[in-house]
Amino acid sequence: MKVTIRVKLLLMILIANSALVLAIYIANQIAFEKSFAQYVQSNARDKMQVVIVKVVETYKAQNGFSWVRHRSAQLSEIMQLYRQVNGDNTSRPPKRGRKPEDARPAGREYRPKRGDMDASDRSYRRPPPQNEARPGRKGPPRKGERPASNRLIFKLPNGQLLIGKADMAHSALWLPMYSGDDNAQTKGQGELIGFIGIENGTLVTSRFDSMFAKQQAQQFLHIALLALLVTVILAIPFSKYLVQPIIRLRRNARRLAGGDYENKVVLNRRDELGLLARDMNKLADTLAQNQTARQQWIADISHELRTPIAVIRAELEGMIDGVIDTDEAQLSSLYEEIERLTNLVDDLHQLSLSDRGALTYNMMPCELSGVLNRCIDKRSTGLSLFEITMRCDDKLTLHCDPQRISQLFDNLLQNTIRYTDVSAQKNGQLSVTVTQTSDKTQVIWEDSSPSVAAEQLPKLFDRLYRVDSARTRQAGGSGLGLAICTSIVEGHQGTIRADLSDLGGLAIIMEFSH
Repeated sequence: MKVTIRVKLLLMILIANSALVLAIYIANQIAFEKSFAQYVQSNARDKMQVVIVKVVETYKAQNGFSWVRHRSAQLSEIMQLYRQVNGDNTSRPPKRGRKPEDARPAGREYRPKRGDMDASDRSYRRPPPQNEARPGRKGPPRKGERPASNRLIFKLPNGQLLIGKADMAHSALWLPMYSGDDNAQTKGQGELIGFIGIENGTLVTSRFDSMFAKQQAQQFLHIALLALLVTVILAIPFSKYLVQPIIRLRRNARRLAGGDYENKVVLNRRDELGLLARDMNKLADTLAQNQTARQQWIADISHELRTPIAVIRAELEGMIDGVIDTDEAQLSSLYEEIERLTNLVDDLHQLSLSDRGALTYNMMPCELSGVLNRCIDKRSTGLSLFEITMRCDDKLTLHCDPQRISQLFDNLLQNTIRYTDVSAQKNGQLSVTVTQTSDKTQVIWEDSSPSVAAEQLPKLFDRLYRVDSARTRQAGGSGLGLAICTSIVEGHQGTIRADLSDLGGLAIIMEFSH
């Protein structure tokens, strides 16, 4: 199955947004649960302040916590107070009238009658049933009592439990008790006398709080699902909007592959797709120019090959028909045409190798002065009417291919000999200056008139290009010499350009990086 880029983009958007919504949902849930737990704990602390005050007062009155260990009436009173502040006041209030301690006979320990004991006292005096929950003992609570999961726990500052078990202390909400907590002005001050804890006090036990938390979780879930639905609805047209210019670029690329370079893609965008569209339009222009140049190149090559072949054919036909004598002069003329044709084919082969990157370069240190002198001596006949000035240090070396550099200088010498005006009355001029710095070597090749127009200088290195006023086919040039020079210089990681010479002719400036 072929998966289009639009489907991939749509899936990426959905996956990214789903992950984002899920992360927000989880983070929101965690933050809500943490904040809600803090609220529940803060609420529990506020409610327990009354109990803490009562515990501190009893602690001071009894001079310690012995009343906690003995399960005294004070402990039952605190338990009753704890139930009241938590909304679980199911015990019957004590009877009105004279308090039992007021009727206590002097000198005798008072034991209240059964009818005088309130519900809390009776529940304390009477042994609890087998299934009744009390501090420090597990079991199901009786009807109307606080669940066992919220039992009170006491411990001393050193961590010793007075009421409760070790497994109850792990999930307990512990509140410190100070000796000054029985007074609002000294709250939180004085000696630390112990801790009062609520088993599972960090958990949500209130029915209202639990319902509120569940409602919030459901609302968060609904919002997350709605966000995902909106993401799906928006992702479909959004993915189409992003993919549409890509489809247009793809169609344009197909036209380019088919050879249609005239149609351009227009995207009024400033993003990467807009830049890609402009680059594709530039590519179309470049391909069109290359196609035109290739067609012109084929036409020029055909013309260059046709001329010497036509001359050779005409002379041979004349010899066969007896119109032209078969003497040494005619044979020399034929040989010159064949030599010109051979040179043209060799130059074309040289350029084709350069285009394919098949030219090999054997780099080594080379003294440029020696290479220049050998090239000048080789062309001494053609340079007999030239005044030659060469400025080059004998010890100046360049890391290059000596054979290719010799070919470079020889092509430049042939170009100078062919296109420089010389006569018996006026000699031509040639100046070669070689300078070297720490980062490059520069060679300036200058000759005398005639020169070329400034606008024609960049075209001199084009293949088969001739300046009509100065270059003619009769001079023997094929129009490939400077193109081959460009190939050699670039093969040495150098640059070459043409300029007007101070001697009145042409200046070729070459720079080779070290």
